Amino acid sequence: MKRDVLQRERMEMKGARLLNKSVFRNRRDRVAFVEEFFSALLNLPVTIFAIVVERPTAPSQGDETFLPFYFQYLVERIQLLAEERDEMATLLFDGNGGNFGGLSTKFNSFLYRSIQGRQCGNITDAPFFVDSKITAGIQIADMVASVIRQYQQAELYKQTPVGDDFLLAIRRYYRIIEQKTVNQVTHEGDDRPGIYRLSLHH
Repeated sequence: MKRDVLQRERMEMKGARLLNKSVFRNRRDRVAFVEEFFSALLNLPVTIFAIVVERPTAPSQGDETFLPFYFQYLVERIQLLAEERDEMATLLFDGNGGNFGGLSTKFNSFLYRSIQGRQCGNITDAPFFVDSKITAGIQIADMVASVIRQYQQAELYKQTPVGDDFLLAIRRYYRIIEQKTVNQVTHEGDDRPGIYRLSLHH
């Protein structure tokens, strides 16, 4: 698609670069690419999970050695999906292991030292930290995350935008994303929505 629509095969897909009002006003080529991307997403063999968290207003006061809870919630969903499919899952993170105050250390600590982590038998214990410029899966995740963020920030779950082509497109893309997620139930019978919004005070 990068080659056929944009003639830029090596361009990195970034939501901040492709999913904004300026692009939708002035760059019809990029809009055509975004439209084709989300149309293709419907047919890609992917399952999407997202944890939506309010933007913090102050630095975290939590345990700095602890894997952030939104990562834990994602790992739980990936474990349930991998278990259902009788597969192993390897996690890929954008950047290096130093992100989020040492994500690689926190992830290993979670897997080996927490009750929840030790139950993740279908998660491999060696996550990959990759360069998004050369990793298609990370670029797909970035595009999806951008849509979910803007959908939530504009509160499109409350209202349908009128006369705003960009927000109408975001709402349409979000409906596609909803078709690519699954809602799960834990072994204890607790619901685990595929796209879950929670408060920082959770």
